[in-house]
Amino acid sequence: MAARGRRKGKTVVNNFTTLAKAFNREPAHLARFIFKESARSGTIQGERLTIQGRMSYEELKRLLELYEKEFVRCPVCDSPDTKLAKEKRFRFVLCEACGAKSSVRKI
Repeated sequence: MAARGRRKGKTVVNNFTTLAKAFNREPAHLARFIFKESARSGTIQGERLTIQGRMSYEELKRLLELYEKEFVRCPVCDSPDTKLAKEKRFRFVLCEACGAKSSVRKI
């Protein structure tokens, strides 16, 4: 029996841009977060996000929940009606429901 190299595989999220729109965020921002937090590389091609290496459904779900908590939900009123704003070198989540302005980290 000949030894074969291991294939690392890849993970494809077919409806990725729809998912980013549901968060009201740019697909590139959400992708950058997933790549950095999972320590994997990948690309966006049309509607798809391709991640190098296999990622379980649970791991992807955890990352999306973390993204929502940190970059989508208002920390004051917990509303998802927010937008990201950049002022000089700082980034903020601006809540359209209560008017709160909360700083977030750069990805």
